[in-house]
Amino acid sequence: MKVRSKSPRVQRKALFNYQNHQRSKLLSTRVADFLREEYGIKNLPLKVGDQVRVVKGEFKDFEGEVTEILKNQRAKIKEAVFEKVDGTQFHPAIHISNLIITKLKDEKKMDRWRASIIERKAIYGIREEFPEPPKKQKQEGAK
Repeated sequence: MKVRSKSPRVQRKALFNYQNHQRSKLLSTRVADFLREEYGIKNLPLKVGDQVRVVKGEFKDFEGEVTEILKNQRAKIKEAVFEKVDGTQFHPAIHISNLIITKLKDEKKMDRWRASIIERKAIYGIREEFPEPPKKQKQEGAK
């Protein structure tokens, strides 16, 4: 579902009305360089249990585990904690574009859904030389 409107209201509504298979693509975030070399992928959908590092914002350079993923493209991290004036603590929601995955959840026993994504994307990431597309041949008699 592609939204053609530029209105923020319509964009927000579309974001909340996406179906789960469409939303998983929106919830993709970057992968750390050492995982990029190992798996041959640049980004991957975020899952609860992944270890992430915050690269922008107030919690820059924090590393922790994702405890919750919200519908509005934000994640809550266990180690990022705010303290309110009354002394209570809460985990703020951090936008997923500000995160980098540093460790996948259960790398040894990966679920089939995530393994299939890595396998499909790795084909394009590992290959250094891409074949050139076939050149169009001019037809004789056509001007």
